[in-house]
Amino acid sequence: MKKHVNHPTDGKRKRFSVSGLVVSLVLLVLLLIFIGILWSTGWVPALYLILGAVVSLLLCGVVLWLTRDPAHRVRRIIGFILAALLALLGVFGDVALWRAARTLRGVTDTTGERSAVAFYVLVDSEYETLNDLEGETLGILSQLDRSNTDETLQQTESEYGISFTTVEYTTLLDLADALRDGQVAGIVLNQAFLTLYEELPEYEGFPSEIRELLVQEVTHETPDVEQTDSSVITVLISGSDTRRERIDRRGRSDVNIIARVNRETHEILLVSTPRDYYVPLALDGSPYDKLTHAGIYGMDVLQGTLENLYATQIDYYVRINFTGFIEVIDALGGIEVYSDYDFSAGGYDFHQGVNSLNGEQALAFARERHAFAQGDRQRGEHQMRVIEAVLNKAMSPSILSGYMDIMASVEGCMDTNVPYDLIAEAVRQQLAENTAWHVETYSVNGTGTRAMTYSMPQQLYVMIPDETTVQEAKDKLAALA
Repeated sequence: MKKHVNHPTDGKRKRFSVSGLVVSLVLLVLLLIFIGILWSTGWVPALYLILGAVVSLLLCGVVLWLTRDPAHRVRRIIGFILAALLALLGVFGDVALWRAARTLRGVTDTTGERSAVAFYVLVDSEYETLNDLEGETLGILSQLDRSNTDETLQQTESEYGISFTTVEYTTLLDLADALRDGQVAGIVLNQAFLTLYEELPEYEGFPSEIRELLVQEVTHETPDVEQTDSSVITVLISGSDTRRERIDRRGRSDVNIIARVNRETHEILLVSTPRDYYVPLALDGSPYDKLTHAGIYGMDVLQGTLENLYATQIDYYVRINFTGFIEVIDALGGIEVYSDYDFSAGGYDFHQGVNSLNGEQALAFARERHAFAQGDRQRGEHQMRVIEAVLNKAMSPSILSGYMDIMASVEGCMDTNVPYDLIAEAVRQQLAENTAWHVETYSVNGTGTRAMTYSMPQQLYVMIPDETTVQEAKDKLAALA
Protein backbone atom coordinates (compact mmCIF):
# COMPACT_ATOMS: atom_id res chain seq x y z
CA MET A 1 0.00 0.00 0.00
CA LYS A 2 1.34 3.34 -1.03
CA LYS A 3 1.74 5.66 1.89
CA HIS A 4 0.64 9.31 1.49
CA VAL A 5 3.34 11.80 2.23
CA ASN A 6 2.33 15.20 3.63
CA HIS A 7 3.99 18.00 1.78
CA PRO A 8 4.78 21.16 3.73
CA THR A 9 2.91 23.23 1.16
CA ASP A 10 -0.42 21.39 1.70
CA GLY A 11 -1.33 23.20 4.90
CA LYS A 12 -0.11 26.46 3.47
CA ARG A 13 -2.16 25.90 0.29
CA LYS A 14 -5.28 25.25 2.33
CA ARG A 15 -4.69 28.17 4.69
CA PHE A 16 -4.14 30.68 1.90
CA SER A 17 -7.11 29.36 -0.08
CA VAL A 18 -9.34 30.04 2.93
CA SER A 19 -7.80 33.45 3.51
CA GLY A 20 -8.40 34.40 -0.12
CA LEU A 21 -12.02 33.33 0.19
CA VAL A 22 -12.45 35.28 3.43
CA VAL A 23 -10.91 38.42 1.92
CA SER A 24 -13.18 38.15 -1.11
CA LEU A 25 -16.30 37.73 1.06
CA VAL A 26 -15.35 40.67 3.29
CA LEU A 27 -14.75 42.78 0.20
CA LEU A 28 -18.11 41.72 -1.24
CA VAL A 29 -19.88 42.75 1.97
CA LEU A 30 -18.19 46.18 1.96
CA LEU A 31 -19.09 46.80 -1.67
CA LEU A 32 -22.66 45.64 -1.19
CA ILE A 33 -22.99 47.93 1.85
CA PHE A 34 -21.86 50.76 -0.41
CA ILE A 35 -24.49 49.81 -2.99
CA GLY A 36 -27.09 49.55 -0.22
CA ILE A 37 -26.32 53.01 1.16
CA LEU A 38 -26.37 54.38 -2.38
CA TRP A 39 -29.80 52.79 -2.88
CA SER A 40 -31.08 54.26 0.40
CA THR A 41 -30.17 57.80 -0.69
CA GLY A 42 -32.51 57.55 -3.68
CA TRP A 43 -30.01 59.44 -5.83
CA VAL A 44 -29.06 56.78 -8.38
CA PRO A 45 -31.21 55.17 -11.11
CA ALA A 46 -32.01 51.46 -10.58
CA LEU A 47 -30.02 50.47 -13.68
CA TYR A 48 -26.87 52.03 -12.23
CA LEU A 49 -27.40 50.20 -8.94
CA ILE A 50 -27.77 46.87 -10.75
CA LEU A 51 -24.62 47.55 -12.76
CA GLY A 52 -22.83 48.48 -9.54
CA ALA A 53 -23.86 45.20 -7.91
CA VAL A 54 -22.71 43.21 -10.96
CA VAL A 55 -19.36 45.03 -11.06
CA SER A 56 -18.93 44.36 -7.31
CA LEU A 57 -19.46 40.63 -7.86
CA LEU A 58 -17.01 40.61 -10.76
CA LEU A 59 -14.36 42.45 -8.74
CA CYS A 60 -14.73 40.03 -5.84
CA GLY A 61 -14.49 37.16 -8.31
CA VAL A 62 -11.25 38.61 -9.69
CA VAL A 63 -9.81 38.96 -6.19
CA LEU A 64 -10.80 35.37 -5.36
CA TRP A 65 -9.16 34.10 -8.55
CA LEU A 66 -5.97 36.05 -7.87
CA THR A 67 -5.65 34.86 -4.26
CA ARG A 68 -6.88 31.26 -4.49
CA ASP A 69 -3.63 29.57 -5.51
CA PRO A 70 -0.58 29.95 -3.21
CA ALA A 71 1.65 28.63 -5.94
CA HIS A 72 1.33 31.97 -7.73
CA ARG A 73 2.80 34.26 -5.11
CA VAL A 74 3.06 37.38 -7.26
CA ARG A 75 -0.51 37.01 -8.48
CA ARG A 76 -1.69 36.43 -4.90
CA ILE A 77 0.08 39.56 -3.67
CA ILE A 78 -1.52 41.56 -6.46
CA GLY A 79 -4.89 40.14 -5.43
CA PHE A 80 -4.48 41.16 -1.79
CA ILE A 81 -3.29 44.64 -2.78
CA LEU A 82 -6.30 45.01 -5.08
CA ALA A 83 -8.60 43.80 -2.29
CA ALA A 84 -7.10 46.31 0.15
CA LEU A 85 -7.52 49.17 -2.30
CA LEU A 86 -11.11 48.20 -3.07
CA ALA A 87 -11.86 47.81 0.64
CA LEU A 88 -10.49 51.27 1.38
CA LEU A 89 -12.52 52.66 -1.50
CA GLY A 90 -15.61 50.91 -0.16
CA VAL A 91 -15.11 52.22 3.38
CA PHE A 92 -14.46 55.76 2.12
CA GLY A 93 -17.50 55.53 -0.14
CA ASP A 94 -19.69 54.30 2.74
CA VAL A 95 -18.60 57.18 4.98
CA ALA A 96 -18.84 59.79 2.21
CA LEU A 97 -22.33 58.71 1.14
CA TRP A 98 -23.57 58.55 4.72
CA ARG A 99 -22.17 62.03 5.36
CA ALA A 100 -23.75 63.45 2.20
CA ALA A 101 -27.15 61.91 2.91
CA ARG A 102 -27.06 63.07 6.54
CA THR A 103 -26.14 66.61 5.48
CA LEU A 104 -28.88 66.80 2.87
CA ARG A 105 -31.48 65.43 5.28
CA GLY A 106 -30.35 67.97 7.86
CA VAL A 107 -30.58 70.84 5.40
CA THR A 108 -34.10 69.80 4.37
CA ASP A 109 -35.29 69.16 7.94
CA THR A 110 -36.83 72.60 8.51
CA THR A 111 -39.26 72.20 11.38
CA GLY A 112 -39.57 75.91 12.06
CA GLU A 113 -38.01 79.35 12.29
CA ARG A 114 -36.66 81.20 15.29
CA SER A 115 -36.73 84.78 16.47
CA ALA A 116 -33.95 85.82 18.83
CA VAL A 117 -35.33 88.35 21.31
CA ALA A 118 -32.86 89.94 23.74
CA PHE A 119 -32.78 92.06 26.88
CA TYR A 120 -30.51 95.05 26.21
CA VAL A 121 -28.95 97.69 28.45
CA LEU A 122 -26.50 100.49 27.65
CA VAL A 123 -22.88 99.43 27.32
CA ASP A 124 -21.75 101.42 30.37
CA SER A 125 -24.75 100.37 32.47
CA GLU A 126 -24.25 98.94 35.97
CA TYR A 127 -26.54 96.02 35.17
CA GLU A 128 -24.61 92.79 34.63
CA THR A 129 -27.26 90.09 34.80
CA LEU A 130 -30.97 89.84 34.22
CA ASN A 131 -31.53 89.59 37.99
CA ASP A 132 -30.07 93.09 38.32
CA LEU A 133 -33.00 94.40 36.27
CA GLU A 134 -35.65 92.94 38.56
CA GLY A 135 -37.96 95.71 39.72
CA GLU A 136 -36.77 98.06 36.95
CA THR A 137 -38.81 99.37 34.02
CA LEU A 138 -38.15 98.02 30.52
CA GLY A 139 -39.13 99.52 27.17
CA ILE A 140 -40.95 97.45 24.57
CA LEU A 141 -42.61 98.11 21.22
CA SER A 142 -46.37 98.63 21.42
CA GLN A 143 -47.29 96.78 18.20
CA LEU A 144 -44.29 95.87 16.05
CA ASP A 145 -43.21 92.28 16.77
CA ARG A 146 -45.37 92.35 19.88
CA SER A 147 -46.18 88.64 19.95
CA ASN A 148 -42.48 87.73 20.15
CA THR A 149 -41.91 90.29 22.90
CA ASP A 150 -44.82 89.00 24.99
CA GLU A 151 -43.74 85.38 24.60
CA THR A 152 -40.18 86.29 25.60
CA LEU A 153 -41.37 88.02 28.77
CA GLN A 154 -43.54 85.01 29.60
CA GLN A 155 -40.61 82.63 29.02
CA THR A 156 -38.38 84.71 31.28
CA GLU A 157 -40.92 84.79 34.08
CA SER A 158 -41.49 81.03 33.78
CA GLU A 159 -37.81 80.02 33.57
CA TYR A 160 -36.19 82.58 35.88
CA GLY A 161 -39.07 83.73 38.05
CA ILE A 162 -38.44 87.36 37.07
CA SER A 163 -41.14 89.77 35.93
CA PHE A 164 -40.80 93.37 34.82
CA THR A 165 -42.74 96.59 34.55
CA THR A 166 -42.89 97.61 30.89
CA VAL A 167 -43.51 100.85 29.03
CA GLU A 168 -44.67 100.76 25.41
CA TYR A 169 -43.15 102.82 22.59
CA THR A 170 -44.56 103.19 19.11
CA THR A 171 -41.40 103.09 17.01
CA LEU A 172 -37.88 101.73 17.11
CA LEU A 173 -36.59 105.32 17.28
CA ASP A 174 -38.71 106.09 20.34
CA LEU A 175 -37.46 102.89 21.97
CA ALA A 176 -33.82 103.80 21.35
CA ASP A 177 -34.34 107.36 22.63
CA ALA A 178 -35.98 106.07 25.80
CA LEU A 179 -32.94 103.93 26.62
CA ARG A 180 -30.48 106.66 25.70
CA ASP A 181 -32.31 109.23 27.84
CA GLY A 182 -32.63 106.95 30.87
CA GLN A 183 -36.41 106.70 30.72
CA VAL A 184 -36.03 102.91 31.01
CA ALA A 185 -33.32 100.68 32.46
CA GLY A 186 -33.35 98.34 29.48
CA ILE A 187 -35.30 97.29 26.41
CA VAL A 188 -36.63 94.02 25.03
CA LEU A 189 -36.08 93.78 21.27
CA ASN A 190 -35.84 91.23 18.47
CA GLN A 191 -32.20 91.05 17.34
CA ALA A 192 -33.28 91.27 13.71
CA PHE A 193 -34.55 94.82 14.24
CA LEU A 194 -31.10 96.08 15.24
CA THR A 195 -30.12 96.05 11.56
CA LEU A 196 -32.85 98.61 10.81
CA TYR A 197 -31.09 101.24 12.91
CA GLU A 198 -28.20 101.10 10.43
CA GLU A 199 -30.45 102.69 7.81
CA LEU A 200 -30.61 106.04 9.65
CA PRO A 201 -27.39 108.06 10.11
CA GLU A 202 -28.37 109.42 13.53
CA TYR A 203 -29.13 105.92 14.83
CA GLU A 204 -26.68 103.72 12.93
CA GLY A 205 -24.38 103.59 15.97
CA PHE A 206 -27.13 102.53 18.39
CA PRO A 207 -26.39 98.75 18.14
CA SER A 208 -22.84 99.44 19.39
CA GLU A 209 -24.20 101.46 22.35
CA ILE A 210 -25.99 98.48 23.89
CA ARG A 211 -25.14 95.00 25.16
CA GLU A 212 -27.13 91.83 25.72
CA LEU A 213 -27.95 90.44 29.14
CA LEU A 214 -29.98 87.49 27.87
CA VAL A 215 -31.24 86.13 24.56
CA GLN A 216 -34.42 84.08 24.37
CA GLU A 217 -35.45 82.16 21.26
CA VAL A 218 -39.06 82.09 20.14
CA THR A 219 -39.88 79.18 17.83
CA HIS A 220 -42.33 79.57 14.96
CA GLU A 221 -43.62 76.30 13.53
CA THR A 222 -43.83 76.16 9.77
CA PRO A 223 -46.56 74.17 8.00
CA ASP A 224 -45.67 70.92 6.27
CA VAL A 225 -45.05 71.33 2.56
CA GLU A 226 -46.39 68.75 0.14
CA GLN A 227 -44.13 67.55 -2.62
CA THR A 228 -45.26 68.85 -5.98
CA ASP A 229 -45.68 66.40 -8.86
CA SER A 230 -45.33 69.14 -11.46
CA SER A 231 -42.40 69.19 -13.85
CA VAL A 232 -42.08 72.92 -13.12
CA ILE A 233 -40.81 73.87 -9.67
CA THR A 234 -40.46 77.39 -8.30
CA VAL A 235 -38.03 78.07 -5.47
CA LEU A 236 -37.35 81.29 -3.58
CA ILE A 237 -33.66 81.77 -2.87
CA SER A 238 -33.39 84.07 0.14
CA GLY A 239 -30.05 85.17 1.48
CA SER A 240 -28.42 87.33 4.09
CA ASP A 241 -24.95 88.84 3.74
CA THR A 242 -24.56 89.15 7.52
CA ARG A 243 -23.52 86.22 9.69
CA ARG A 244 -26.13 84.73 11.99
CA GLU A 245 -25.56 82.18 14.74
CA ARG A 246 -28.34 80.05 13.27
CA ILE A 247 -29.47 79.91 9.66
CA ASP A 248 -33.09 79.40 10.76
CA ARG A 249 -33.21 82.73 12.60
CA ARG A 250 -35.42 85.36 11.04
CA GLY A 251 -33.73 88.44 9.65
CA ARG A 252 -33.47 90.80 6.70
CA SER A 253 -33.32 89.16 3.31
CA ASP A 254 -30.68 90.89 1.20
CA VAL A 255 -30.87 88.33 -1.61
CA ASN A 256 -34.26 87.68 -3.19
CA ILE A 257 -34.15 85.43 -6.24
CA ILE A 258 -37.00 83.39 -7.68
CA ALA A 259 -35.77 80.28 -9.50
CA ARG A 260 -38.26 78.61 -11.82
CA VAL A 261 -37.04 75.19 -12.94
CA ASN A 262 -38.61 73.30 -15.85
CA ARG A 263 -37.38 69.71 -15.57
CA GLU A 264 -38.80 68.69 -18.95
CA THR A 265 -37.19 71.42 -21.06
CA HIS A 266 -34.14 71.72 -18.75
CA GLU A 267 -34.52 75.47 -18.41
CA ILE A 268 -33.91 77.61 -15.33
CA LEU A 269 -35.10 81.19 -14.98
CA LEU A 270 -33.61 83.32 -12.19
CA VAL A 271 -35.51 86.54 -11.39
CA SER A 272 -33.82 88.93 -8.97
CA THR A 273 -35.73 91.57 -7.00
CA PRO A 274 -33.79 94.47 -5.37
CA ARG A 275 -33.75 94.45 -1.58
CA ASP A 276 -35.07 98.04 -1.40
CA TYR A 277 -38.14 97.35 -3.58
CA TYR A 278 -41.10 99.24 -2.06
CA VAL A 279 -43.87 96.65 -1.91
CA PRO A 280 -46.91 95.74 0.21
CA LEU A 281 -45.94 93.04 2.70
CA ALA A 282 -48.03 89.90 3.01
CA LEU A 283 -49.29 91.01 6.43
CA ASP A 284 -52.66 92.20 7.69
CA GLY A 285 -53.41 95.51 6.03
CA SER A 286 -50.69 94.97 3.36
CA PRO A 287 -48.41 97.70 4.76
CA TYR A 288 -45.73 99.05 2.41
CA ASP A 289 -42.13 98.38 3.29
CA LYS A 290 -38.78 97.47 1.81
CA LEU A 291 -38.67 93.90 0.53
CA THR A 292 -35.60 93.18 2.65
CA HIS A 293 -37.62 93.85 5.82
CA ALA A 294 -40.12 91.11 4.95
CA GLY A 295 -37.69 88.42 6.08
CA ILE A 296 -37.83 89.75 9.65
CA TYR A 297 -41.45 88.58 9.85
CA GLY A 298 -40.75 85.11 8.46
CA MET A 299 -40.18 83.23 5.23
CA ASP A 300 -43.94 82.91 4.73
CA VAL A 301 -44.26 86.71 4.65
CA LEU A 302 -41.32 87.11 2.27
CA GLN A 303 -42.61 84.34 0.01
CA GLY A 304 -46.16 85.72 0.03
CA THR A 305 -44.92 89.24 -0.74
CA LEU A 306 -43.09 88.04 -3.85
CA GLU A 307 -46.00 85.83 -4.90
CA ASN A 308 -48.25 88.89 -4.80
CA LEU A 309 -45.73 91.02 -6.68
CA TYR A 310 -45.34 88.59 -9.57
CA ALA A 311 -48.79 86.96 -9.44
CA THR A 312 -47.22 83.52 -9.27
CA GLN A 313 -46.95 80.58 -6.91
CA ILE A 314 -43.69 79.76 -5.15
CA ASP A 315 -43.44 76.11 -4.07
CA TYR A 316 -40.40 76.10 -1.80
CA TYR A 317 -37.59 78.21 -0.43
CA VAL A 318 -33.85 77.89 0.05
CA ARG A 319 -32.32 80.13 2.71
CA ILE A 320 -28.61 80.95 2.37
CA ASN A 321 -26.21 82.76 4.65
CA PHE A 322 -23.91 84.36 2.07
CA THR A 323 -21.26 85.09 4.67
CA GLY A 324 -21.15 81.40 5.54
CA PHE A 325 -21.19 80.64 1.82
CA ILE A 326 -17.54 81.79 1.78
CA GLU A 327 -16.57 78.41 3.23
CA VAL A 328 -18.46 76.52 0.53
CA ILE A 329 -16.75 78.45 -2.26
CA ASP A 330 -13.31 77.93 -0.69
CA ALA A 331 -14.04 74.21 -0.28
CA LEU A 332 -14.95 74.08 -3.98
CA GLY A 333 -11.56 75.56 -4.79
CA GLY A 334 -13.00 78.91 -5.92
CA ILE A 335 -15.36 79.84 -8.75
CA GLU A 336 -15.23 81.57 -12.14
CA VAL A 337 -17.51 84.61 -12.43
CA TYR A 338 -18.01 87.03 -15.31
CA SER A 339 -18.10 90.77 -14.58
CA ASP A 340 -19.55 93.40 -16.91
CA TYR A 341 -17.40 96.13 -15.37
CA ASP A 342 -14.05 96.99 -13.86
CA PHE A 343 -14.62 97.90 -10.21
CA SER A 344 -13.20 97.60 -6.70
CA ALA A 345 -15.00 96.34 -3.59
CA GLY A 346 -14.04 94.99 -0.19
CA GLY A 347 -10.35 95.59 -0.87
CA TYR A 348 -10.39 93.57 -4.09
CA ASP A 349 -10.17 94.62 -7.74
CA PHE A 350 -12.45 93.01 -10.32
CA HIS A 351 -11.95 93.33 -14.06
CA GLN A 352 -14.35 93.11 -16.97
CA GLY A 353 -14.45 89.51 -18.09
CA VAL A 354 -13.95 86.24 -16.22
CA ASN A 355 -12.65 86.53 -12.64
CA SER A 356 -11.30 83.65 -10.54
CA LEU A 357 -12.63 84.24 -7.03
CA ASN A 358 -12.16 82.68 -3.63
CA GLY A 359 -14.86 82.86 -0.97
CA GLU A 360 -14.01 86.31 0.39
CA GLN A 361 -13.69 87.77 -3.10
CA ALA A 362 -16.97 86.19 -4.21
CA LEU A 363 -18.78 87.72 -1.22
CA ALA A 364 -17.34 91.16 -1.99
CA PHE A 365 -18.38 90.71 -5.64
CA ALA A 366 -21.93 89.74 -4.63
CA ARG A 367 -22.38 92.51 -2.04
CA GLU A 368 -21.20 95.59 -3.95
CA ARG A 369 -23.82 97.99 -5.28
CA HIS A 370 -22.46 101.52 -4.79
CA ALA A 371 -19.94 101.15 -7.64
CA PHE A 372 -22.72 100.83 -10.22
CA ALA A 373 -25.25 103.24 -11.66
CA GLN A 374 -27.85 100.44 -11.46
CA GLY A 375 -27.07 99.85 -7.79
CA ASP A 376 -29.09 97.00 -6.33
CA ARG A 377 -30.11 95.74 -9.74
CA GLN A 378 -26.47 95.09 -10.66
CA ARG A 379 -25.85 93.52 -7.28
CA GLY A 380 -28.74 91.15 -7.89
CA GLU A 381 -27.20 90.25 -11.24
CA HIS A 382 -23.89 89.49 -9.53
CA GLN A 383 -25.61 87.35 -6.89
CA MET A 384 -27.25 85.27 -9.60
CA ARG A 385 -23.89 84.81 -11.33
CA VAL A 386 -22.27 83.67 -8.09
CA ILE A 387 -25.07 81.14 -7.54
CA GLU A 388 -24.76 79.91 -11.13
CA ALA A 389 -20.97 79.61 -10.80
CA VAL A 390 -21.31 77.60 -7.58
CA LEU A 391 -23.79 75.23 -9.25
CA ASN A 392 -21.47 74.76 -12.23
CA LYS A 393 -18.50 74.03 -9.99
CA ALA A 394 -20.52 71.70 -7.78
CA MET A 395 -21.46 69.59 -10.82
CA SER A 396 -17.84 69.22 -11.95
CA PRO A 397 -15.49 66.34 -10.94
CA SER A 398 -13.34 68.80 -8.95
CA ILE A 399 -15.96 68.72 -6.20
CA LEU A 400 -14.48 65.41 -5.00
CA SER A 401 -11.21 67.00 -3.85
CA GLY A 402 -12.92 69.10 -1.19
CA TYR A 403 -15.89 66.83 -0.56
CA MET A 404 -15.68 66.59 3.26
CA ASP A 405 -15.05 70.32 3.68
CA ILE A 406 -17.99 71.11 1.40
CA MET A 407 -20.32 68.90 3.44
CA ALA A 408 -19.22 70.58 6.67
CA SER A 409 -19.68 74.11 5.30
CA VAL A 410 -23.11 73.50 3.72
CA GLU A 411 -24.58 72.39 7.05
CA GLY A 412 -24.05 75.79 8.61
CA CYS A 413 -25.00 78.16 5.81
CA MET A 414 -28.25 76.95 4.25
CA ASP A 415 -31.57 75.28 4.88
CA THR A 416 -34.59 74.55 2.71
CA ASN A 417 -38.11 73.15 2.81
CA VAL A 418 -37.64 71.40 -0.54
CA PRO A 419 -38.46 67.76 0.31
CA TYR A 420 -35.52 65.37 0.40
CA ASP A 421 -37.29 62.96 -1.96
CA LEU A 422 -37.74 65.71 -4.57
CA ILE A 423 -34.03 66.54 -4.47
CA ALA A 424 -33.16 62.84 -4.76
CA GLU A 425 -35.51 62.53 -7.73
CA ALA A 426 -33.85 65.49 -9.45
CA VAL A 427 -30.38 63.96 -8.91
CA ARG A 428 -31.57 60.62 -10.34
CA GLN A 429 -33.01 62.35 -13.37
CA GLN A 430 -29.83 64.30 -14.02
CA LEU A 431 -27.67 61.17 -13.72
CA ALA A 432 -29.94 59.24 -16.06
CA GLU A 433 -30.28 61.96 -18.70
CA ASN A 434 -27.02 63.90 -18.24
CA THR A 435 -28.58 66.86 -20.04
CA ALA A 436 -27.16 70.37 -20.12
CA TRP A 437 -29.31 73.11 -18.60
CA HIS A 438 -30.03 76.53 -20.03
CA VAL A 439 -29.99 79.30 -17.40
CA GLU A 440 -31.58 82.71 -18.01
CA THR A 441 -31.31 85.61 -15.57
CA TYR A 442 -33.48 88.70 -15.26
CA SER A 443 -33.53 91.62 -12.80
CA VAL A 444 -36.47 93.97 -12.34
CA ASN A 445 -35.76 97.69 -12.08
CA GLY A 446 -37.11 100.71 -10.24
CA THR A 447 -36.62 104.36 -9.29
CA GLY A 448 -34.93 105.43 -6.07
CA THR A 449 -36.75 107.79 -3.69
CA ARG A 450 -37.54 108.16 0.02
CA ALA A 451 -40.71 106.96 1.74
CA MET A 452 -42.17 105.88 5.07
CA THR A 453 -41.89 102.16 5.82
CA TYR A 454 -43.89 99.82 8.05
CA SER A 455 -40.88 98.61 10.05
CA MET A 456 -39.27 102.02 10.45
CA PRO A 457 -41.83 104.86 10.18
CA GLN A 458 -39.23 107.27 8.91
CA GLN A 459 -38.18 108.53 5.50
CA LEU A 460 -35.89 105.78 4.19
CA TYR A 461 -34.37 105.10 0.80
CA VAL A 462 -36.65 102.81 -1.21
CA MET A 463 -37.01 101.73 -4.83
CA ILE A 464 -40.37 102.26 -6.53
CA PRO A 465 -40.97 99.29 -8.86
CA ASP A 466 -40.77 99.82 -12.60
CA GLU A 467 -44.01 98.14 -13.62
CA THR A 468 -42.73 97.48 -17.14
CA THR A 469 -39.90 95.29 -15.84
CA VAL A 470 -42.20 93.67 -13.27
CA GLN A 471 -44.61 92.74 -16.06
CA GLU A 472 -41.77 91.35 -18.15
CA ALA A 473 -40.70 89.21 -15.20
CA LYS A 474 -44.29 87.97 -14.88
CA ASP A 475 -44.33 87.08 -18.57
CA LYS A 476 -41.05 85.21 -18.34
CA LEU A 477 -42.22 83.25 -15.31
CA ALA A 478 -45.53 82.41 -17.01
CA ALA A 479 -43.76 81.30 -20.19
CA LEU A 480 -41.76 78.71 -18.26
CA ALA A 481 -44.76 77.37 -16.35
